[in-house]
Amino acid sequence: MPVIMIAEVAGADASFLDGMRAAGVLDAIATYPGFISHISGATSDRYRVIEVWESREAHQSWVEAVILPNMPPGAPTPTTEYMDLAAAVPQG
Repeated sequence: MPVIMIAEVAGADASFLDGMRAAGVLDAIATYPGFISHISGATSDRYRVIEVWESREAHQSWVEAVILPNMPPGAPTPTTEYMDLAAAVPQG
């Protein structure tokens, strides 16, 4: 079942995305098995990521294989929340 994943990295700002982009993470996600969509941005005190995945397991595989090895040194582990996807409305 598709899931919505919400992750937050406390203390991170917009430069967090720059580092992940430089590490090739944003290029890699588009073709990772189970990935559907990604949006993200900085809040006043953290960086928030919202994604849709085909399953929780697909996302967890992505985190273990790509995200954790590319986290900046000393960065806190992201907090992650999942919910079942009930509806998605594409643009158009």
